[in-house]
Amino acid sequence: MMRERTHTTLGMVIAITGALLGILGTLMLFTRWYEPVMAAELAAGREDEKLIVQYIFPALSDIGVLAGVLWAVAAYGFGTRRSWAWSVGIIANVMALQSSFFPMIPPVTRDLPPITAPIFIPNLIFFVLMLRVVRQLDWHILIVGLLSGIAMVLSFMNGVASTDKMIVHDGAAIFVAVQRLNWLAAVGWGVFTVGLILQRGPWVRILGLGAGLLELTAGLPLGVVTAIEAGRFSMFLPAPLLSLALLLALLFYGSRWFYASPGAATA
Repeated sequence: MMRERTHTTLGMVIAITGALLGILGTLMLFTRWYEPVMAAELAAGREDEKLIVQYIFPALSDIGVLAGVLWAVAAYGFGTRRSWAWSVGIIANVMALQSSFFPMIPPVTRDLPPITAPIFIPNLIFFVLMLRVVRQLDWHILIVGLLSGIAMVLSFMNGVASTDKMIVHDGAAIFVAVQRLNWLAAVGWGVFTVGLILQRGPWVRILGLGAGLLELTAGLPLGVVTAIEAGRFSMFLPAPLLSLALLLALLFYGSRWFYASPGAATA
């Protein structure tokens, strides 16, 4: 009984912290850095990247605040010992990681701080604690969940980079064709990550196969075309390559992960 209470208490502490970071932290960082980052992009002569910041940052800020609200709901659930608290916390955690990673990158390229690192790094730690301490899941679920979460972020970034290329190259067909598909693959990997942790039913494996194949379809042509043009490794390639690795893992090892008793779904 003491062990259960300790885990519940830790879950509540994590959820309260996540709520404060997601709601107050996101709003404070966004209002502090939104205009300076756009100004830095303009000063560097990158009107295209200024437009990316102008429209993508607010959307990610919305997701970050929503993640904070869900963290607050999870805190209430932990405090009142509701069975759904951990599940809501995991959803909030994945959303917070997605929304806080990309906003670190444009500022760093302009010699500004990684503005959302104070949100991303704690949520990465929360992810490990939620899976291994609050709920003692197997290590392979943690590792696969981390990798699929990275695939989610990289697929999203491929969509953002495609948007930038569309601006620079005035709507080049290859980037227009796959821009939205990369974002759909990111959504697929995000739902897969949550499903892997919470349920691990057969549908989660099917979704992962679909997300991996979709990112291969959308990301690999981008990587090949841009690598040939630049004569070097393309940053469009990590997303499809990681998706390929996960796809192969799901094909050859997935039956061990998804057809066993889910266990975590009911607690």
